[in-house]
Amino acid sequence: MAVRYGIILITATIILVYGLLKPEHNWDMVAYVAAAFHKDGYRGGDLTRETYGEIKKEASTKRFLPLITGEYRETVFKDPSSLEQQLPFYSIRVAYIQLIRLLKDIGLSYTKSTYVISAVFASLSVLVLGLIILETAVPIAMLPIIVAVTGYTEVARISTPDAMAGFFSLVGIYSLIRRGKLVFFIAVILPLIRTDFILLSALLMTFTYFHGNRLFSLFSLVSAVVIYVLVTQLNGNYGYLTLFNFTFIGSFTPYPADIVISHKLSDYLIPYAKLLESLIAHPHSVVYVLALYLLWLNHAKVEDKLEFYCLCGLPFLFITMHMLLFPSDHYRFFVFSVSLILVWSLDLVTRLARKSATLSSAIRSKT
Repeated sequence: MAVRYGIILITATIILVYGLLKPEHNWDMVAYVAAAFHKDGYRGGDLTRETYGEIKKEASTKRFLPLITGEYRETVFKDPSSLEQQLPFYSIRVAYIQLIRLLKDIGLSYTKSTYVISAVFASLSVLVLGLIILETAVPIAMLPIIVAVTGYTEVARISTPDAMAGFFSLVGIYSLIRRGKLVFFIAVILPLIRTDFILLSALLMTFTYFHGNRLFSLFSLVSAVVIYVLVTQLNGNYGYLTLFNFTFIGSFTPYPADIVISHKLSDYLIPYAKLLESLIAHPHSVVYVLALYLLWLNHAKVEDKLEFYCLCGLPFLFITMHMLLFPSDHYRFFVFSVSLILVWSLDLVTRLARKSATLSSAIRSKT
């Protein structure tokens, strides 16, 4: 048992160190740092000066230049009103931004806090994933491989709330597997981390509702919806259509508040075609195809229904619903879910292999 926990701790530590030493300094960092300074009361030119001034201190020239290069990024850098117009897309990540501000109070800059949070929560996610694997037949030695191929190294480096959302999602799934009550709290707070994870809140509470916890499930789901509405309204979120048009239709506009919503059906279909093309070439697709193939071959042999829903059914539904609503090729959204699906696939293969070996042994003993 000590060896098992040792593998989990070593893998989690490697992810933590990697994230801290190799931050990506992606552009989202600009928006989240600006959102934090905006909460501090900075506006206009002061907001731009504080945001980019702090980032420039933390990032090398090689890292900083890409953040202000290109028509969109250059305009956001030069025009304070453009920077402020980006914030409603990011200020809705309430828990992430508040944690950034909290770390500033204990000595970290906003810039460094953005990726320190990612590294820490990616590492914690690996710990929880390891505990989930211990509930299955999958050898714990597979943990480093699962972590590497599903993208934990990516979410550990980038300045986004994805690692944080992944951690709490995994905790929710682990609570379901253990038949605990923590899942209800997780469902409530997920929209504070990423508003789109209201989808997972709904899936988790639907599952618990049909498994006997109806009152808790309804209360938690209603609470999550209320939090979702409050977060979007209080932070001036532009709404779904503006986000869709900004992200997928035409090039990024530096002034999203002025977006004219498209009424062409083709504009809304093309992003799905691009997503399909991207998905086919992405490593995650191998995991999806493997799981579906195994399920098709062995659906009658799936004995542990709870494990199936927790490790495969709910994650698959989350990915599908998310892609249908928001056809983005940012696969970092799905790191936690694809890792669970891979664990389920390996668990099924391991169990079938053990049964086959037992059956072969029994036949040989009779002969």
